[in-house]
Amino acid sequence: MKRLWGDDGTTEAFRTEFETWATDNGGEVQSSDEGAVFCEFPGTENHASFELGVYEASGQHVLRFDTIREEIELKVLSEYSIDGSTFVVKSDQGSRQFEIDVQSGNWSVRKRPI
Repeated sequence: MKRLWGDDGTTEAFRTEFETWATDNGGEVQSSDEGAVFCEFPGTENHASFELGVYEASGQHVLRFDTIREEIELKVLSEYSIDGSTFVVKSDQGSRQFEIDVQSGNWSVRKRPI
């Protein structure tokens, strides 16, 4: 896992990898700067359209995942990994984790008390 956040917001390495991952997998980057990165994926035969973003709000680091049917926000996320069509983001202690494979449309959220 790599660090998602630096001293001034998201790291440049994260933004570059995230944008490349999104465009390589059929997504479109909606916005990208130190404080927020958002992309949108159109619907396919495997999944409905969705938006995925990582941003800073009120001093907290947040992941937002929106589909037609669901909205998920997870806070205090700090590490990420990208492997092919799969994106994973989690907290330092692993109590929160979001994983999505954009090619299959499968995603999961794990939250456990620490």
